[in-house]
Amino acid sequence: MSDEEQTLSIITLVEKQKKGRHRYNIFINEEYAFSVHEDILIKHRLVKGEIINQQDFEKITIDEERNSAYLKAIRIIGRRPHSAIEVKRKLKEAGYEAAVIDWACEKMAEQNYLNDEEFAKMWTDSRIITQRKGRNLVRQELQQKGIDKELVKNAMETINPDDEFAGAMKLAQTKWKQTSGKMMDRKRKTGAFLMRRGYTGSIVSKVLAQVSSEPDDEEFDFIDDNFDN
Repeated sequence: MSDEEQTLSIITLVEKQKKGRHRYNIFINEEYAFSVHEDILIKHRLVKGEIINQQDFEKITIDEERNSAYLKAIRIIGRRPHSAIEVKRKLKEAGYEAAVIDWACEKMAEQNYLNDEEFAKMWTDSRIITQRKGRNLVRQELQQKGIDKELVKNAMETINPDDEFAGAMKLAQTKWKQTSGKMMDRKRKTGAFLMRRGYTGSIVSKVLAQVSSEPDDEEFDFIDDNFDN
C-alpha cells in the first residue's frame, strides 16, 4: 500500500447528534473528526465512503462557521426586529470574525431579513403609536441603532401628526391630573415631562393649551355638589 493510500481521510461514519438539532458528527478513519449542520452536510455531500482532503476540510470549516453565524442572526431577529448594526454587534459579541459576520448579514439582506429602511419605519410607528414617544426621542433611538441618517429622515416623514399629537395628549392628561399646584406649575411640570418623552416644542405648546383649558374632575364635582344643593 502506498503512503498516499495510507494517509487517505475517508468518512467512515455519519452520526446524527441526539441533542444537537440538525447536527451530525463526522468520523474520519473510524475517529470523530468534527460536527456540522445538516445544511453543510448536504452541501458538501458528507456521506460514508467519501474522501476528505485538506482543501475540502477548509471549505467545510468556513461554510460551517458562516452557517452558524447566519443561524445565530436568524435567532436574534426572531426575538425582535434588529437593525443591521445591532445584529453585527451581537454576532461580534458571540465571537464571530468580521468576514463571517459580513457574509451572514449580506445573505440576510439579500433575503430581506435585514432591512434598515423597513426597520426604521416599523420602529417609528411602534414608538409613536404604542409607546407614545415623540419624534425627537425616536430619532435619537434610531441613530443609536446605527440607522443611516437619510433613512432616519425618511422615517420621520412617515409619522402621522395626528397620531403623535394624540399620544402626547393622552400622556399630558394623565400627567396633568397627577400634578398639583398653580396653573403655571402644572404647565411647567407637564411640559417638561412631554419634552423628556421627545415631543417637539410646537406639539407641547398645543397640548398644554388644550389640557389646561379642560375642566378638572374636581371642578365637575364642585359644580355637581352646588347643583344638588
